[in-house]
Amino acid sequence: MIYSMTGFGKEEKLINNYNVVIEIRSLNSKTLDLNLKIDDSLLFIDEYLRKSINQKIIRGKIDMSITINDSNKGLVIPFNRQKVKEYIKELKKDFDINESQIISDLLISEKFQDLEIKLNKNDIKKIKSMVDMSIEKLNNYRIKEGKAIVKDLKKSISKIDRYIKEITSIESSRIKDKKNKIKTYLKELENKFDKSRLEQEIIYYIEKLDINEEIIRLKNHLKFFISEINSEYAQGKKLSFISQEIGREINTIGSKANNFKIQSMVVNMKEENEKIKQNIFNIA
Repeated sequence: MIYSMTGFGKEEKLINNYNVVIEIRSLNSKTLDLNLKIDDSLLFIDEYLRKSINQKIIRGKIDMSITINDSNKGLVIPFNRQKVKEYIKELKKDFDINESQIISDLLISEKFQDLEIKLNKNDIKKIKSMVDMSIEKLNNYRIKEGKAIVKDLKKSISKIDRYIKEITSIESSRIKDKKNKIKTYLKELENKFDKSRLEQEIIYYIEKLDINEEIIRLKNHLKFFISEINSEYAQGKKLSFISQEIGREINTIGSKANNFKIQSMVVNMKEENEKIKQNIFNIA
């Protein structure tokens, strides 16, 4: 199964009068790069978040944020009663104050508001469940994107395979033409050469032109690539190594062929292999 490195997941719920929003997104990265932005009241589950992400996400630049807001904010103002009483008591010592007015002013000041978020064990359990669900949504998104990548990869592999078949059909006639040219040169030279030495040179020359071994290896690389993307745990790094081997065989065919038609197909194969490399860059 192929996972894309880009994805997004979101969970939002009302828990004990708190509106909890969890967002997680991923981008391309060679390693697992984790960035957490969470409310101070949830710092104690930092370890749980990191462990969950490390277990369930392969690699990528991961940004997770958790925000908690009081759903009653604006309707009921929570405030620290003891702090307000002490403040008024101190003011009365030195000033003749309007107590009701002072209280009204104090209540809109954040210094005297009780903004502490209080969560019980059941609330924490629910938030952890939300974290797991948001990660699952992210991975589902990455799987969906991965399927699109697989489709593109198979399309490129299929095109390369088609070009190989066209090259194979040309190859036999190409070698035959080379042999005929050599025979023509030999007739012109008649007996002006060492036959045994010439035979060795011809064999060496033909071997240098022969691309059958490269074609066989290239076909095997393509089969290996397809089997890897169909495997349960396909990895971008491994696919990258295979694509490098594919590119190496394509380049060798191009340098040995010395034929316009084959060279044209080599260029096309290189283009498809570049598309493969670009898609692999997005695989986790």
